[in-house]
Amino acid sequence: MTLDAHGSGMGEAESSSPEPGSLLGRLRRLDLSRLADVRVLVAGDFMLDEYIWGRVDRISPEAPVVVVEVERESSTLGGAGNVVNNLAALGARVEVLGLVGEDDAARMLKRELGRLGIDPAGLFWDPERLTTRKTRVLANQQQAVRIDRETRHPAPPAFLEHVRTRLDVSLPRLQAVILSDYAKGTLTPQVVRELIRRARKLGVPVVVDPKGQDYSAYQGATVVTPNLKELETAVGRNFEGYDEMVAAGQDLRQRLDLTALLVTRGAEGMILIREDGVESLRARTPREVFDVSGAGDTVAAVFTLALVLSGEPLLAAALANLAAGVVVTKRGTAPILPGEIEAELHQVVHQEEKVRTCRGLSLLIPTLKTQGKRVVFTNGCFDLLHVGHIKFLEASRALGDVLVVAVDTDDSVRRLKGEGRPVLNQEQRLRMLAALEVVDYVTVFAGGELPQLLQTFKPDVLTKGSNYPEEAVEGREIVQAYGGAVTLIPLYEDVSISRLINQIRQGEGG
Repeated sequence: MTLDAHGSGMGEAESSSPEPGSLLGRLRRLDLSRLADVRVLVAGDFMLDEYIWGRVDRISPEAPVVVVEVERESSTLGGAGNVVNNLAALGARVEVLGLVGEDDAARMLKRELGRLGIDPAGLFWDPERLTTRKTRVLANQQQAVRIDRETRHPAPPAFLEHVRTRLDVSLPRLQAVILSDYAKGTLTPQVVRELIRRARKLGVPVVVDPKGQDYSAYQGATVVTPNLKELETAVGRNFEGYDEMVAAGQDLRQRLDLTALLVTRGAEGMILIREDGVESLRARTPREVFDVSGAGDTVAAVFTLALVLSGEPLLAAALANLAAGVVVTKRGTAPILPGEIEAELHQVVHQEEKVRTCRGLSLLIPTLKTQGKRVVFTNGCFDLLHVGHIKFLEASRALGDVLVVAVDTDDSVRRLKGEGRPVLNQEQRLRMLAALEVVDYVTVFAGGELPQLLQTFKPDVLTKGSNYPEEAVEGREIVQAYGGAVTLIPLYEDVSISRLINQIRQGEGG
């Protein structure tokens, strides 16, 4: 499919009822469930993004600066780690190759990778450097200052040997390699050339998110994905217009022997430059942009996965363009989720998107927290949903920004309540809760799993009905140990489900 240089490929008319052969129609036929079969190596500069949230209501008496009273803190993977976060959130299997220091930040990185189910063995620990750590202080939801701690000198020679050893094991089982270059010293020219040479020999595509002025080390990669400013830096001049940009991009593509150059242009979309022509993809719909940080990581991740699934750079670019339009509406570096891609492709929000697996929520909740969201968690049977449940859920949701409800499995309810329960099976209970506007996400869990869920999710608030004494609330110690709150919600009325069931059986309901 070839578009003219200023074509769209995903215009508004096409989005409502696309033809089967149209770009959007072909995108909708991509089987995203196959992402679980894709194994990708991410090599590059791994960082830790820290967020300190607080409020400001006074000026320091020591200097003319604001005083931030800290309310909470969170951390997430940054840099190449954000590419990993996106890949993992989409269900792909990920391996890593990077350089960190022997410090607390590296240990936190290792724990975060473990939380995603990713083996951190590909990280090379260098005692002579600091792990890159970016700490953002946000006061009243606005970033007040960013503190960077890092070492930028090139990786030691031993790292190249580490790369070769890891590639001997990894490359034969990989479907793609992503190089996430933040110019922090990990991807030296020698390392980059070794990665590209070895991958190309086995026919494994290499996608590069580039940095710096000299792109010569990227020669032979499959696709390089600079933004407009990075492309201008690479060619050494600012562009006067579209045609000059395309000509410079085509020249760079040829010199580097690339299959394609994908130039991201923010609100103007993307330009895909290939030997057989140029395709322009505009951003699909106007959006309120909160934060563009991490959008390039999302583009690299989604483009790579879609390229593996389809084998077509244009389809891959179109899906990456769509995904980038979603992540810029989030605060902080946040991954794209499969349901968000599906919803964007079909321009609808499905009720089913509220129903998540525990694994899915373990990926989502840290992202919500980095966006400044206060997460409230509650759990229960929720059999025969009644007005008391509604009032309880409304009061719980009022304590934060996101309400997550965990529902006992049918077997758990049976053990807790006896034979004949639940009246409604877990699927019905999940769907009814998901239909409530006050509930943001709902999941199902088996008896005995609650402590593990709380340890994984780390909600800011755990709620329970006031018919429980606080010391009897399961998981209370876990939540309070990491600084969370346990709140007892006053009951709206004393409703006995067992009594209701008996009334219904006796024909006395009302």
